[in-house]
Amino acid sequence: MGIIIKVMVLVALIKILLATENPVLCAGIYAGARFIFAMLFTNPFFEALIGSAIAFGLACLYFWLLDRFKDSGMFWVVLVVGLVIGLV
Repeated sequence: MGIIIKVMVLVALIKILLATENPVLCAGIYAGARFIFAMLFTNPFFEALIGSAIAFGLACLYFWLLDRFKDSGMFWVVLVVGLVIGLV
């Protein structure tokens, strides 16, 4: 995904996470978007599927950490580190 699209998707998912407090939902949306974009850019099906499954696991961990630390200063640390890692 392009960097601008990734940032927009992550910001929207963080807003959804703060509203719903459901990290699995946000991770599922992220993995689904990643799969769709991988298929649009002609990646093989199984490569896109495996990459999306890995992305789901990592996104689930990221959104769970954000949800866990939402009421502390660590929220911002996790947010920034996750955004930087996600954009690489």
